[in-house]
Amino acid sequence: MKKFITKSLIFSAILALLFLPLGIGLDPYNIFHWRHIRNNGVEPNKSYVKMQNVIHNPEEFDSFFFGSSRAGFFDVTKMNDGKYYNMAYSEGLPAEHLKNLKEMKAKGVPIRNVTLSVDDISFFVDPAMHGDQLYRKQYPVTGSLSDKLGFYVAYLDPVTLKQSIPVIREHVDSDPGYGQRLLATGSENLEIEPDFNYDLMIAAWPDYYAPREESLDDIAAIVDFCEENHINLRVFTNPVNAVTYQKGVENGYLDFLRKLADVTPYWNFSGYNDITMDMDLYYETSHFTPAVADTVIDCVYNGKTDEDLLAQGYGVYVTKDNADDLYDLLKNQAESVP
Repeated sequence: MKKFITKSLIFSAILALLFLPLGIGLDPYNIFHWRHIRNNGVEPNKSYVKMQNVIHNPEEFDSFFFGSSRAGFFDVTKMNDGKYYNMAYSEGLPAEHLKNLKEMKAKGVPIRNVTLSVDDISFFVDPAMHGDQLYRKQYPVTGSLSDKLGFYVAYLDPVTLKQSIPVIREHVDSDPGYGQRLLATGSENLEIEPDFNYDLMIAAWPDYYAPREESLDDIAAIVDFCEENHINLRVFTNPVNAVTYQKGVENGYLDFLRKLADVTPYWNFSGYNDITMDMDLYYETSHFTPAVADTVIDCVYNGKTDEDLLAQGYGVYVTKDNADDLYDLLKNQAESVP
């Protein structure tokens, strides 16, 4: 029996050694090639890629813009008080942003400004879900050596690699600047023209969305971190597409917005308004265009507001003192929109 076990272990080790170069070479999620990102049709683990980029180039950036993939369409070069890098990635969550901020500080990355965009994703998604999703999996910065090795081993799974091969083969690279842009600014391709498909006008609402009160504690921890480290913090809510926003309202999103004001002041861009109800300003019912992002930048960074939009709650600076007023306004909107 011992001989059999020994032979089995040796055989497994040989297979691993033979398979390792193939897995690293294929690398669909760009874990092992983050310095030379390949646009291969598989969404890279952008949280990992961006953190590696920042930690290995601490002199390049001093200001960081956090959020979900919706925040990926902000042009951080238009933010005028620091050298900004866009840390947004698919379903990026406050709990994950906090871990990344702490890791940046531990690695000596200078942090002058932090901008945090939040929305229904921040409130309705449990970070624990990302542990099994390779394009969202967080590197265990505080874990043991075995945890860290386990992170990399997960990306060498033969089944995953096999499933990636046809996707990579069939992918046509229409964005040759993808990798360079991801490392330079972190933003998505800001030149993509919107082409909203009205036949697919349904809410971006996965079946795992559920209210998570702990998200407010995560945001509060970011506030504390920034205060303790003398970091300028800005918080705003994303202009969620009206179709998706409606589902959020039905599931308690307005309560989240009211409670958020007890944690930190923020600019509100949520609601039914001339922006969120204009489908031509969205790629689909989840991601808004750079034109929408520019209205947020104008308001948050340059103090430029539109009186008509302000009356609709778009761009309102929310504090404990006026949170109830915003809540009433958004609730009245929701009750009047069919």
